[in-house]
Amino acid sequence: MSRAIHANRTQVFLLPPNLDEWVPATHPARFVVDLVEALDLEGLGFRASPGDEGRPHFASELLLCVWLYGWMERIRSSRGLERACQRDLGFVWLTSNLHPDHNTLWRFFRDNKKAIRELFKRVVVIAAQAGLVGFALHALDGTKVRVASSMDSALHRKTLLEQLKKVDQIVETSIEQIETDEQQPAPDWKMPGPLADREERRKCIREQLAQLDKAETNHLHPSEPDARVMKTREGQRLSYNAQAVVDHDSDLIVAVDISGAETDHQQLVPMTQAVVDTCGQAAEETVADAGYASGAQFEEAERRHLPVLVNVQRESDKGPYAKSQFTFDSERDVYVCPRGEVLGFEGTHKRGKDKARRVYRCHNDECPVRGDCTTDKKGRAIKRLLTEGAFERQVARQSGPDKRTLMSLRKEIVEHIFGIAKAVDGFRRFTVRGLDGAGAQWALLALAINLRKLLPAWRAGRLPVTAAA
Repeated sequence: MSRAIHANRTQVFLLPPNLDEWVPATHPARFVVDLVEALDLEGLGFRASPGDEGRPHFASELLLCVWLYGWMERIRSSRGLERACQRDLGFVWLTSNLHPDHNTLWRFFRDNKKAIRELFKRVVVIAAQAGLVGFALHALDGTKVRVASSMDSALHRKTLLEQLKKVDQIVETSIEQIETDEQQPAPDWKMPGPLADREERRKCIREQLAQLDKAETNHLHPSEPDARVMKTREGQRLSYNAQAVVDHDSDLIVAVDISGAETDHQQLVPMTQAVVDTCGQAAEETVADAGYASGAQFEEAERRHLPVLVNVQRESDKGPYAKSQFTFDSERDVYVCPRGEVLGFEGTHKRGKDKARRVYRCHNDECPVRGDCTTDKKGRAIKRLLTEGAFERQVARQSGPDKRTLMSLRKEIVEHIFGIAKAVDGFRRFTVRGLDGAGAQWALLALAINLRKLLPAWRAGRLPVTAAA
């Protein structure tokens, strides 16, 4: 029978333990330390609180290591990081058994939001210089992430209009309640004076409606003025539109950003250009879904020589006289129908650059197929976007099986990244308010995902992180 081994918690060591032996050589914490020590943190814009006079403060590299390793380990709150620095051996080694508190950690994040976004770009550059980023095919997509603020505390136009209609009844009922409470020996509350005044209440509601008008939206949160109500899997929620560009070869995220835009229509060029700004070049092709289809964006991409492939939704054929059967003659600025009739330019419907349309109409009242072609008493009309030429050139770029194959790869390249972020990492909501804070968190999440993917390359010696990196 073997002898049981019991813990000896009073053990005294002859020599002090070596801190460097607490984690193995390939531990992720060592990767984080190697990376941070190779960076010019001051050049990236990082700064740490100098602390009170005469009081030592934690160095920027130490606090940054805690945040990076924590997000790699899916520990994202400052209090969670504080506990980890006391309990987790990887954090204990990383901090040399120091224990920064949650306030110190939070202040570091608060003061370095912009620098964190720059750090994400720098790590992408390091990976690219090591030959770990491919530039054959990139995929762009976006996902909606809920903001920290609540829908319940936001301004909603429908609710405000209802309150405006019922303001007299609401105020009178409240006043009656106050009078009843005042007769009690110890009233619990009293309605503020301004709310008891009908005109003051009306003025308050109208000011809130004016805020919605100024923002051109029906929903607005005072603490999140850039957030918008967007459709998520949980329903309509105040959210930001989080964007990511992913490399096909390495599966690394090469560009990120967030905005309050409810659609992706204006994100194609900015996100593709972000890759150029970071890496010095765009991929040979960048693919995106139909949500990025925009004539203005296509024109701008052509002007900047950015190769993009967007799944343009074509108008469905409705028979022999569908729009697709009409030919546009750019020299004469007319459409020609399948029977040879000419549809001349009639006028322009202006609804913004992407929605403005030129109208072409047929005036042949004696056409034998007029009843089959249209029900419009004025004659068949064809509407052409001002940027439709860019749409047509985009469709022409997609001809050929090789281009269609590239476009079919979009979903498998980029969408699983959002699955990792939300399902695996559990990141479904920002925990800081404002576009800057949320943007820093999105960059930090993408950075953590990238670092986990780069870890095997570092272990294999294919990602040299040195002071010269």
